[in-house]
Amino acid sequence: MVAAIARGNFHQVSSEIRRQDETRPVVVYLGCIEDQVDRRKNRRDKRKRERKRSSLRESVPPAKPIIYDAKRRDMSKLLEAYPEGADLFLVCEVHGGKPRPRVTWFLESQTIDAPSEIRETQGPGGETNVVTISNVTLKGLTRSHYHAKLFCKASNTHLAPPPTTAVIIELHMKPLKVEIMGKDKILSAGKKYETRCQSTGSKPPAVLTWWKASKQLKRTIKNFQEDGTSVSVLQWTPSIEDEGKFLVCRATNPKLQDAGIEERWKLKVHFAPVVALKMGSSLNPKNIKEGDDVYFECNVRANPRAYRLTWFHEEEELHYNVTAGIVLSDHSLVLQSITRESAGRYTCMAVNVEGRASSNVVNLEVMFAPVCKHVLNSAGWRYQNATPPPLNVPEEVHGALKHETISLVCEVDASPTSVSFHWTFNSSGDLSDIPSTKYSNEGTLSRLNYTPSSDMDYGTLGCWASNIVGPSKQPCIYQVIAAGRPYPLQNCTAYNQTGSRIRISCVEGYDGGLPQKFVAIVDKQRLESPNPYWELELHKPTTVALYAVNMKGSSDPVIMEGEALKGVAKFTGESTSSVDMSPILIGLGGTATGLGLIVTGVLMALWRKHAATPAKPKPPQQPSIATFATKGEEEDGNPDLIPTTALTNHFTDRKLLHYGSLPRRPRQLEGREISHDVIEDSDYPRASPNTFYSLQRPHRYSETAIRSAVIQESCI
Repeated sequence: MVAAIARGNFHQVSSEIRRQDETRPVVVYLGCIEDQVDRRKNRRDKRKRERKRSSLRESVPPAKPIIYDAKRRDMSKLLEAYPEGADLFLVCEVHGGKPRPRVTWFLESQTIDAPSEIRETQGPGGETNVVTISNVTLKGLTRSHYHAKLFCKASNTHLAPPPTTAVIIELHMKPLKVEIMGKDKILSAGKKYETRCQSTGSKPPAVLTWWKASKQLKRTIKNFQEDGTSVSVLQWTPSIEDEGKFLVCRATNPKLQDAGIEERWKLKVHFAPVVALKMGSSLNPKNIKEGDDVYFECNVRANPRAYRLTWFHEEEELHYNVTAGIVLSDHSLVLQSITRESAGRYTCMAVNVEGRASSNVVNLEVMFAPVCKHVLNSAGWRYQNATPPPLNVPEEVHGALKHETISLVCEVDASPTSVSFHWTFNSSGDLSDIPSTKYSNEGTLSRLNYTPSSDMDYGTLGCWASNIVGPSKQPCIYQVIAAGRPYPLQNCTAYNQTGSRIRISCVEGYDGGLPQKFVAIVDKQRLESPNPYWELELHKPTTVALYAVNMKGSSDPVIMEGEALKGVAKFTGESTSSVDMSPILIGLGGTATGLGLIVTGVLMALWRKHAATPAKPKPPQQPSIATFATKGEEEDGNPDLIPTTALTNHFTDRKLLHYGSLPRRPRQLEGREISHDVIEDSDYPRASPNTFYSLQRPHRYSETAIRSAVIQESCI
């Protein structure tokens, strides 16, 4: 038991004591035992400290490791970032240490196997320095290495903590993902859009750029960071040319230029039709003439496809019509056997869901032989200020006195407009050419100044024109007849109607051989009428002037004074009278009218008899009131009938247009505006006041040779 106590084994002592007989007393000095144990423990500790001090005196700890890169840069003092995927090569150097230190690499808590070597160098004082070197290479840095700690430890004893140096791995990481938002939409050309692109995974944040068809877009772009995500918004307007192209969003790490990624969006752009019209390639636009076939081609570019194509000529829509020579097929228009009316501007229009568009204008020029234009007589232009102005009639009929020069204007439509003219004259069936010195040519117009000198100079003039296409099929016809100004109105009567309303009616006189119309001038107001009948509203005594007008000029006026218009008046010439109308007067008037018709019939019979007898042509004699009265008294003695004086106009063997015995305005002239021309002819017969002329003329000439025309006059 004593031995156990000496060894300090108190458990064994306790067991020995329990085995002793309880009746036998045992005395143990526990205090002494504890003191012995403490002394022994102290001796052991003292021996350990002595051995440690001896060991420390024998070993030398190494210096703190230094980590270099391949460029011998101290990486513990320099923060260097490495590209993702690159290899990391580091060198750990440990100076000194006894015994030789062991160099170990750790990545976080994982040991890395790395070789080491010892190098001895000579110091400046001749001493020998020992350097322990260990190299480590991390192949293909990945995102798991980002901000990881790499340790280098140098240990040569367990008695002291080994010196350690750490390096934090910094990485440049390429973008992981780039995405264009909303790329499934269909765009419309010409509309503005905002397109968003975002990228994640890049360190540092990625730079986003936009590209279209290998061309970078630099305007209207907004770049920003949103929750660690790089975002770019492009504001742009797609065009027609963008259809089928790619819009690209490219994400690039600014430190890794070759490690960018991109997203491509193939654009679907809808746009209104783009239409181009051209004439058929086999046609020469400068050599198209009447009778040719012409076709046009309408090229349409549209997305989606155009569902309607319409053709226009001079803004009027064309429809399929084989009878009219219009054939439409797909994108072509065919015009068969064109005429000069086919010339003009052609367009085509296409329609799709995006809108409609018209093509360019193609002008079709059609060459054709000259065709007569409708031209009015210009002979009276020098009388523009006459009152009232004369009446213009179509070119077909022209009235002229002997030795009076009239200007005949022949104007044609032709393409090309380089036209040559020649004139012909037809009288009595003989066709003769007019010398070129008598007329002038001005482009598509020719002017002939014609002066009839005898009865044989009245006839038909023809104007012929030709160009490179050919001659005109028909000449422009001008009939020259003997004609002059109309005679004054007769038996003008004014009737009071209600209040200030006045009705004036007259009997027309001889029309001068040309169509006439009638004009009333009231206080500088001009009132025209196809018949000698007017309804006026007069609020004060007014002078009314009444005229008959034809192409040659105006008749002498019939003046109705203002005082006479207060009651019912009948005017012949300039005299006025005021007679109350009554049934008796109306009966007398009817009787006088009947007698006048009888006298007219007798005169017609005499004229026919006279016309049937061949007579020698006489010079035209201007009628006068004195001549008519004298011959009437000498030949007949009848105070109510004055013999006629013949005015012979010889139109031998030619056809004339005639307007009837009592001239009326032809239907084709109704509503036609008259010009402001008057022919003043001092030799033209003028009617004296208060005289009525009954002009005897046949109703209709048949198309036979007319030898003479007799004008008979009687005074009632």
